[in-house]
Amino acid sequence: MQIRQLSVRNFRGISTLDWSPNKTFCCLIGSGDCGKSTLLDAIEAVLSPRWFIFMESDFYRCNSREPIEIKVTVGELSRALLSDERFGLFIRGWSSTGALRDEPEDDDEPVLTARLTVDATMEPSWEVVCDRIDDPRTLSNRDRALFGLVRLAGDDARQLTWGQGSILAKLTGDTDEAAGRLAEAYRSARDSAQLNEIDALAQAAASAESFAKALGAYVQGKYAPGLELGRSGLSSGSIALHDDGVPLRLAGLGTRRLATLAIQKSAIKEGAIVLVDEIEHGLEPHRIVGALSQLKSDQVHARSHNLPVGQILLTTHSDVALAEAGSDAMMVLNCDAPSRSVAIATPDTPEAIRPMLRFMPRALFARRILVTEGNTEVGLLMGLRENWVAAHQTEPIEQRGAAIADGNGSQAVQIALQLAKLGYKTAIYRDSDETLAPGQRGDLTAAGVPVIEYEGKLNTEMALFSAASDEHVQALLDFARNEHGRSSIDATLANELPDLDIDVIETPFENWSLFSELTPGQLRATIAEVAAPTSANNKKNRRAWFKDQRIARDLAPLAWQIATSNPGSAIARALAAAETWLYA
Repeated sequence: MQIRQLSVRNFRGISTLDWSPNKTFCCLIGSGDCGKSTLLDAIEAVLSPRWFIFMESDFYRCNSREPIEIKVTVGELSRALLSDERFGLFIRGWSSTGALRDEPEDDDEPVLTARLTVDATMEPSWEVVCDRIDDPRTLSNRDRALFGLVRLAGDDARQLTWGQGSILAKLTGDTDEAAGRLAEAYRSARDSAQLNEIDALAQAAASAESFAKALGAYVQGKYAPGLELGRSGLSSGSIALHDDGVPLRLAGLGTRRLATLAIQKSAIKEGAIVLVDEIEHGLEPHRIVGALSQLKSDQVHARSHNLPVGQILLTTHSDVALAEAGSDAMMVLNCDAPSRSVAIATPDTPEAIRPMLRFMPRALFARRILVTEGNTEVGLLMGLRENWVAAHQTEPIEQRGAAIADGNGSQAVQIALQLAKLGYKTAIYRDSDETLAPGQRGDLTAAGVPVIEYEGKLNTEMALFSAASDEHVQALLDFARNEHGRSSIDATLANELPDLDIDVIETPFENWSLFSELTPGQLRATIAEVAAPTSANNKKNRRAWFKDQRIARDLAPLAWQIATSNPGSAIARALAAAETWLYA
């Protein structure tokens, strides 16, 4: 099963949402309180077989006079859902262009639309609807179970027992047979508690272990059914999954969540719709990667064997999870603050976002992103941001939902344009030694992306050295010597300044002009060229001084001194513009 269309009206923090997820793997991101979890809650409320209790707080702005209406149109239908005895009369058509038709045409995919409505009475009503049929059909909880929904939110330990309605109980066998087998298990438990001798339970435990391991759950020994007696004695939930004799509910949070997800997913044979809220909760980075890789591999396997693929919709605040999901799966929720209308944007050029996923995926969780040309600028601005806090009531840029990202050199413009299309407020911070093409500047202007750059066709190193006093130039030289070695720095300078002996270069910078034919300004320009080679030959043969995020960040205090000592300089004005934009 796969969701083809979702419509939400007046549900919690969402006033309106209309979305057609056109992918089988969707990674939903967005700033806090934009509606990610609410979106998953809405889908679960319609398609889950369990009963939901609604309250005033479930209505948008707690206004129960405006009813909740959630509609989910589902494709890749199972045989049970397609049968005439079930919902054959309510089948609609989903066209190849993404249009929903009540009268299906020959090449349309058959789909069903489930609707949940809740009015001021707080009584939910589940129905299958089709506009060509006047009377919708009521959906029972047994009917809703056919949609194959799996939801992993917090920690549902109930699914790790053979209790009534649990996934382990379903995994044990079909409904009628399972009931009889479980009754036999309870009788056997009373008599001897030799639960491993009951084949149905042992096989289900073994299957659960296999599924859990595949998703990265830690298994200490071997999964087996075990007896858990509480104060109430033996009940339907007293037989639980154990790992090497220890109840699995006592395992670590991440392992419990992965085991629960694996067991739920495995119990659905015809392509589950899997909802995962914050997959990173309780998991180390390597297990996040492993779990997502396995989920994607399952879909690839199903597709290659012409089996139902199902659909995975997950939310995350983890840069590890986002990078593993990839730009093809990334979807950004944007919530209009006054109206709480939610829209979901998908990259139309996924390859433009891939550099950010490699170098700085965490920036994609912000609302405002300042895209820089490279490592020097990222590191410098990340260090300088610490100096801005005092001027903004101790508020860091992150409090404003702002982030600084590496634009990977020539890709910065394309990345910024793609981010703007996804709904981010975006700006570019760049060197001005290479002029933007007219078309690029026009595209940025049209997209509302301001360009912050140094005046006078300068790169960052030129801007720093040209604004620096003699004392600050000396400090920059000493910084470079500490990072790269005195002999290496001085030898390169001597090669570029042939009228200065190495002995002079080793003296304070203020002495250099006494022995050189170059003016102080020309000396600064030459040092800047050594620090950041611009010619092709120099770039090939020399190592830049500051083009490293860690080095540039360590340089930030000195850059701050230079900028504040010369507020009219190109570097000071560009940094002030960046600060203003980040705090806007």
